[in-house]
Order: sequence, then structure tokens, then C-alpha cells
Amino acid sequence: MKKGYAFLTLLAVLFAVALASADRAPVLRTEKDIDGKALPFGRRPHQPNDKPLGTGPFKAIMAEDPSLPDHTLYYPANMGPAGKLPVITWGNGACLNAGNRFRDFLTEIASHGFLVVSGGPIANIKYEVGPQENPAVPAPGSTPANRGQRATPPPASPAAPGDAVGRNTAPQLIAALDWAEKINKDSSSKFYNKLDPSRMGVGGQSCGGGLATTVAADPRIKAVAIFSGAGGNASGNAVQAFHSPVLLITGDAAHDIAYQRTIETAGLIKKVPMFMAWQENLTHIGTYGMPNGGELGRIAWQWFAWQLRGDQKAAKAFKGQACGICKETADGWHVMKNMID
Repeated sequence: MKKGYAFLTLLAVLFAVALASADRAPVLRTEKDIDGKALPFGRRPHQPNDKPLGTGPFKAIMAEDPSLPDHTLYYPANMGPAGKLPVITWGNGACLNAGNRFRDFLTEIASHGFLVVSGGPIANIKYEVGPQENPAVPAPGSTPANRGQRATPPPASPAAPGDAVGRNTAPQLIAALDWAEKINKDSSSKFYNKLDPSRMGVGGQSCGGGLATTVAADPRIKAVAIFSGAGGNASGNAVQAFHSPVLLITGDAAHDIAYQRTIETAGLIKKVPMFMAWQENLTHIGTYGMPNGGELGRIAWQWFAWQLRGDQKAAKAFKGQACGICKETADGWHVMKNMID
């Protein structure tokens, strides 16, 4: 009997430890896809584009619209109960022009009551695993090989059907905002009077985060979220053009090439509310390819729910000395903020 009790106690302890570490930075897998690229989170069975997904109260789908052919839309399958949807325009990592690259992550945000518009049409399903390769972090004191100059890309192979062609651009992200304003007034559209153009946000990861820093100057933007993408054009004039609350998320110095730039950018933001957090052992790849976008999916929807929907419960993740992320020190999170509380 005592042995049985001890065994159950051990199981309870192990379960508690597992729960406590559930949101720590994930360990990346080493398997490869058919193109020889990494699958850091594996590849789950493909879900139909019109299958409602996400953990939010308004399960969301992925779709295209002929009136916006160079973008991919994420929105609640049943928009009515969600009320008027705030609009988020998104730039992909590597500026990859594949609107389904961040499908898990963006579907999760949309399922909490948003229209999210990603740059690029729906491409081959192979892209839906999220970012695949973690850029090497330069050794301390070294200079990245291509700093100050454009890298010469290798000769491109002919594009196969479904391959991502072109790159996300800042005008492309702005076009999504223009389209949302127009389509909301179109009585023939399913989005007629379903959107709230007065509540718009922008986000992006890596190269897409750089685009987001440019688009953030648009006067329609009410919230900004940059994931491992600060620096570059986020410094100087662009950071001074921020006029709405900014979220900055990055991995640590050893695993995320954007860490130092993010720290520097956070220090430059003085005129608007800013929340910056980095996590130990988190890579540049983040958790975007995990189910529902993993930990970063949760942080993203909470940020936009607070800033664009006025959700005070979501605000608790960021506000106060005992904010939700502030208390996640056991998971390796470190926080810096200004004008948030």
C-alpha cells in the first residue's frame, strides 16, 4: 500500500513538473522535409482551409478573396457572434510571400475575434510548418558578413506550382488596411459591416517585423507587435514614428539573431507604451509552428485583445509588477516595459 502511495505521489510530482515547464522554450526537432529543410516542430496532418481552428471562442478559418489576390485572410468562421472585427495586417518571417506560412499562429489570433491579413497568397502546404531554419548568431565582437550590403541571392530555380514567389513588402501590408476599409462598405461582401476599421494593428516576425516597423507609422495603426524583428529600419526615424503601443518579443542572445537589436530598440521607445520580453533558450524560429502557435500565439492574441478589443483580462498578461508574463520567470521570461502600467 505504501509503495502504491509513493508511486502515485511520484506521478503527481512528475505531472506538476511537466505543467510547470510546459511554456519553456521548446526543444527543436531534427527531422527534415522532402526539400531537406528542417521541421523543428514536425509536420502534423494538413487541415482543410475552411476547417475552423484555434483555441478562442470564435474558431477561425484560412481563406483567400479575389478582391485581394496577393494576401491570405484569417477570420472567424461565424463572424456574427464576434462583433465587429479589428483588423491586423501581418508580415511573414523572411518576408516570404506565402500567406499560410504562419497558419497556426495567425489562426489562433483570429479565433479570438480578429481579421488577420497575411502577406502572400495561400501557397503549397509544405510552408505551413512556420519558420524552419534558425539563423546562426554571430560570435561576440564579430561583424555579420553582409552588414551594410545586400547579400547576393543564389540563382533561383523555376518556381513550381504552389511555390512562394516574390516577397512581402510594406506597401503590401498597407494595401490590406486599405482593402479592409473598402470591403467593410461593400454591401455585396461577406465582410460588409463586419469589420472595425477604427481598430487596426500591425505585426510581423523577423523580416516581416522590419516591415511592421515601417507600417506602424500609418495613422490607422492602434497596436504594434514585432517578433524577433526589431532593429534595422526600426531604429532612428522609424522608432520615432511609433504612435501606438508596441510589443517586442525575442529569444535570448545565444539563440536569436534579433536579440541585441530588440534590446536596443526597446531602449529607444520613450514616447509610447512599450512591452518587451525575451525568453531563455527561445530561438529565432519561436513557437509559430507549434499547435495554435505555441506560447507566442498566446502572447500575440492577448496583446491584440487588450489593445484592439479592450480586453482587461488579457491586459493582465502585461500590466502591473505581477503581470502574467512577469511571473513566468520559471519559464525563462525576462521583461522590460515603459508606460504600460
